[in-house]
Amino acid sequence: MAKMKGCSWWPRGLLAAALFLSVPAAAAAQIGVLGGYNRESLGDFAPAEGFDLSDRTAGYHFGVFYNISLATFSVRPAVIYHRVPKLVASIGGDSTEFNLDLVEIPLDIRMRFAVPKVSPYILAGPVLTFPSSTVSGVNDLLSSRPIRVEVGVGVEIGLGLRLWPELRYGFGVTSLMRSDVPVGTSTLEGEGNPRHSSWSLRLGISF
Repeated sequence: MAKMKGCSWWPRGLLAAALFLSVPAAAAAQIGVLGGYNRESLGDFAPAEGFDLSDRTAGYHFGVFYNISLATFSVRPAVIYHRVPKLVASIGGDSTEFNLDLVEIPLDIRMRFAVPKVSPYILAGPVLTFPSSTVSGVNDLLSSRPIRVEVGVGVEIGLGLRLWPELRYGFGVTSLMRSDVPVGTSTLEGEGNPRHSSWSLRLGISF
C-alpha cells in the first residue's frame, strides 16, 4: 500500500501544540510594586587640580514590575523612577549643585533555589536609563540612553502577598554624562566621563 504523502507532519504538530498549551500552566506571572534606597557613585572621572566633583550621594527609587516565572528561572522587566540628589561640582570657591532623575527599564533574569515559603535567588540583567536634570546646564551634558548592568541577591517570601527583599549592585557600562559641568563662569575639567554605579536595598511586593 502506498504511503499517503503530507501526513508525516501531524506527530510533530501535535507535539508542538502540546508544548504550546503547556506554557501557560508552567508559567506563573505576578505584577508588583517596588521601592528602595540607593547609595550612588560616579566613577571613571578624575578632576583636574583645583576642580572637584562629589562622587557619592544617597538616593531612592520606586516603580512597578512584572515577573514571569518558568520553573527555576524567571524574567522580570520593570519601569522605575530613580532619584540621584545633591551632586556637587566645584572650582575654587564656586560650586554647582545638581540632581539627576532617571527613568529606568531593567530586565532582570532570576535563578531561584526552591524552598517552601522562602525562595532565595540570584539575579543579573541590563538597565536602560533615560536621565534628566532640573539644572539646564547639566541636562545638556547627559547621555541619551546610558546602560548599567545590575547583579544581586534576594529572597522571595510567600505570605499571601509575595515579598521580594533584595540587595543589588549596578555598574555603568557606558558614560552617564560629559564632565564639563558649568560652575560660575568656568566649567569642570578632568579626565574621563562619569559613569553611574549604585548599591541599592529594594523591597518588592507582588499580588
